[in-house]
Amino acid sequence: MDPITLATVTSALTVLGTKCAEGAASQLGKDLWSRTKGLLGWTEEPDIQELPKAIATTLITDQERMNQIVALLHDAKMKDSSVQLVGTLVGNLTAEKAVVAQNVN
Repeated sequence: MDPITLATVTSALTVLGTKCAEGAASQLGKDLWSRTKGLLGWTEEPDIQELPKAIATTLITDQERMNQIVALLHDAKMKDSSVQLVGTLVGNLTAEKAVVAQNVN
């Protein structure tokens, strides 16, 4: 698993999960988090402080699950302002590669 992809997706999902826990997410954001938790295979949601570790631990060895979550986040990013930050974090990321720099001199 590419560490940049893992870190980016973990960050995006942590933001989404935190917003939902705080009650600051729209209905679309809540639905997106619910679908994401299903893809992660969680029956119980971890504490907010444990979200990054729980997300990364689940995704680090499962490229297919990562692909599904990236697609879900990408599709949702333009539908609602409460999930735009999550979509922005994902940006042009695919679960297969990330563009780190255009030119390295």
